[in-house]
Amino acid sequence: MIFAGDFAQLPPVGGQSLYSHSVGTQIHSGLKPGGQEAAVGKALWHQVTTVVILRENMRQKTQTPQDASLRKALVNMRYGNCTAEDIKFLRTLQASKKPGRPKIASKEFRNVAIICGRHTQKDQINQMGCERFAKETGQKLTHFYSVDKWGKDADPANKTKWGKSKAASKSKHKSNQIDFDDQHQIWNVRHGSTEHFAGKLSLCLGMLVMIRNNDATELCITKGQEGFVVGWQAKKGPHGKRILDTLFVKLDKPSKTIQIPGLPENVVPLVKGSKTITCTFPSDLKESIERQQVWVLPNFAMTDYAAQGKTRPYNVVHLNSCHTHMSYYTCLSRSASAAGTIILQGFEPSIVTRGCAKYLMQELREQELLDEITRLRYEGSLPPCVVGYTHNSLIRNFQNWKDPLRWTTNFTEINQDYLGALAAGFNKVLEGTLTLENILSNFLQAKQELVLDNLHLKCLNCGNAYEVDDTLGYVLHAFDPIPASTSKWIGSI
Repeated sequence: MIFAGDFAQLPPVGGQSLYSHSVGTQIHSGLKPGGQEAAVGKALWHQVTTVVILRENMRQKTQTPQDASLRKALVNMRYGNCTAEDIKFLRTLQASKKPGRPKIASKEFRNVAIICGRHTQKDQINQMGCERFAKETGQKLTHFYSVDKWGKDADPANKTKWGKSKAASKSKHKSNQIDFDDQHQIWNVRHGSTEHFAGKLSLCLGMLVMIRNNDATELCITKGQEGFVVGWQAKKGPHGKRILDTLFVKLDKPSKTIQIPGLPENVVPLVKGSKTITCTFPSDLKESIERQQVWVLPNFAMTDYAAQGKTRPYNVVHLNSCHTHMSYYTCLSRSASAAGTIILQGFEPSIVTRGCAKYLMQELREQELLDEITRLRYEGSLPPCVVGYTHNSLIRNFQNWKDPLRWTTNFTEINQDYLGALAAGFNKVLEGTLTLENILSNFLQAKQELVLDNLHLKCLNCGNAYEVDDTLGYVLHAFDPIPASTSKWIGSI
């Protein structure tokens, strides 16, 4: 099994990242099902010890000075550590009427979907984009409505502690039929409040759309695939409104050429799907709706989550609605070139200069170490002693092999001269010219004493015979400005 991804991109929508401190590795009765699944997932992930980091940027292939600056800024942005030079360069990508600056009204950017961080913004931009596109192309928008019925809500009183219902769901309404007044309000609810399953689709020929469901992966009819409307089949439905039977979409840059008999190349039919959704009204009232509609949305805007995995020759981003360096990185790293990138309305520099979470940094350091271990194993340069079935055990053995004189980080007041002399004494033990007992007797009266306790050396300063330390934290040597505890290294002799 091969996993592929970038930890610097966005975390999961419905939970915590596995590297987060809030996800443990122990399962107990107090954990909810989601927490138990996360703990199992983290335990499984820590058993993946073969890591290969791909270091060549295959998305940005052009080699202008601006492209080099963009790549450098993105590398720093992964860690939330952009420099003043990076910020200065990113400001040159902001849309402006000034000479030499990118312009959003340019032909190549005119109908490019804008990446933003909020569904409310995405829905509003899509609505405005539909109206503008129809006006500019001399067409009228055709409205297609969903077929809705009242759904059934699960009674909270019937739920078990695991969240499963003991009894059948109950309807809050006497009938599942929706009267026209209620239906009219439901159709007008924005797409983001109906789980992105549109109540009303306003379309015209040539309009950009995005498929929202994995209907047929072998035909590239997958969630997130972009395309253009080329035709439709419709009929009258409830309340005399037009409903879609089939929408014909020409796929935009599919992963392979699609040829369906009787249709032009890369044109696919999309038929109605059905789903029970939760409709959230502006008053925060929630209703369960059984809906039938074609799984598409206008594509004049998308969220940063929807943009993941895409390569965009022309990339327009709205960063003011993004609040983490991971969101900034996800939006900007979609660009194929610096010349094809526009930032709308500026951005907040502190978001990409204040660093990243320490747990993310630790995960990235682990991946770098595991990548190096994988390379050495592939080249046959890894000794047999460097083994381990989890991240921690393998990395610890690797570090001990690379640097047996590694110090841990608990001693804070030990004298530098004493530590240097102690290190020299241990080197003589390794050479065989002194015994460990000689070293102990020579240094027993020193400021920080070490004693032999049941054949295990114990540090009197920290009280540990075998310290539990962060294997990825900073390590100190005898010549470092701030000495550190030696008990773990001594115990491994």
